Amino acid sequence: MENHLLPIIHFTEEVMSRGEGSYVYDTEGKKYLDLNSGQFCVALGHSNEEIMEKIFDKARKIVHTASNIYTDEVAECSNKLNELSGDMDAYSILLSTGSEAVEFCMRFSKFLKGREGVVCFDRGYHGLTLGSQTITFGGKFAKPHIDKIATVNVPVTEEEAEASAEALRKLLETGEYASVVVEPIVSVGGMLYPPQKWFDLLRKVCDDNDTLLIFDESQTGFGRTGKWFAYQEFNTVPDMVVLAKSVGLGFPVSVAMFRKELVPDETYRMSHYSSHQNDSFAASIINTAVEYIEKNDVLDGIRVKGDYFLKKLKELEQKNEHIRDARGHGLMLGCELYYEGVEDYRPLYADLYDRMMKNGVIIQGTNGGHTLRFLPDYLLDEKDIDFAVDTLDRVLNEF
Repeated sequence: MENHLLPIIHFTEEVMSRGEGSYVYDTEGKKYLDLNSGQFCVALGHSNEEIMEKIFDKARKIVHTASNIYTDEVAECSNKLNELSGDMDAYSILLSTGSEAVEFCMRFSKFLKGREGVVCFDRGYHGLTLGSQTITFGGKFAKPHIDKIATVNVPVTEEEAEASAEALRKLLETGEYASVVVEPIVSVGGMLYPPQKWFDLLRKVCDDNDTLLIFDESQTGFGRTGKWFAYQEFNTVPDMVVLAKSVGLGFPVSVAMFRKELVPDETYRMSHYSSHQNDSFAASIINTAVEYIEKNDVLDGIRVKGDYFLKKLKELEQKNEHIRDARGHGLMLGCELYYEGVEDYRPLYADLYDRMMKNGVIIQGTNGGHTLRFLPDYLLDEKDIDFAVDTLDRVLNEF
């Protein structure tokens, strides 16, 4: 099918025409198990009929207002998010993308602390707007350059956690940095899972140096790990949280959440006017999702299915020499590809992707194709997990 899209990414040959649950269907009618839930966004499955009916029923009432006017749906959403945030006791703003929410938190952290600097992970991903791209991989790909960006290493062991925290402490003691922005699980950088010790040290170092701690939970938030927010898994209360992807169920919705202590009695002297902030339509999506997740005990299901998926990957690791280091938390899992003598995994992964597509499974790699990551929808069946892992086992042995 001809298209006039800008050629900024390589598209698959297959053209999709519809989605249902954990599957999408191409224009020829072939179905594919989507282990990415779109781009990690359709958390409750493609075109969930119950969800869509409720969202669009609410949308028939009101979709959008001026930036200084809010609806009862938006107020309800802010209250729901506040309840779910637990000890954070959060106040929120509804926005459109993860990048926008990251920018919002960065700007306000600088405003609140009166400092210009931001510290990030050396392998973190936070978006493609200039500010968010500047803290993505430490600004490696950002143009033009923004000053006062520093990086610390992503720790995956307790020893590395101590070294990373010490490096962070030295940076913050200069008094130049307003905030530290981290992903609780580093996805694009290779599915890295920092240890509990790192989160304990991270909060303490930030507190000791009067620096704001921002969790970018664009991928980990809104149930992905089996809790509403990953910070609840690690018993670490951040000052700001970014939500995106799953929170919008496939629609462009994001949230910036602030710990109550950061919220003034009157309006901030620094304002924010975006055309689609606090849209009633966005609020209706979040409200509907929360109601569905709570009614159907989805968070419990995420933990059960995540454990099952990880068990199957571990079993695959034992019998297939091309899979190593299977790991995961909830329905956010990863593993390493291994072929002796291969240094650049990009061509190999591209071939693997095509072969998996031909076998009806959509996968996604990161870390230069060396790491496979799996972020399926929350309603995925165990039989679908079996199908995916069995297919991966078979295809890996074709090389």
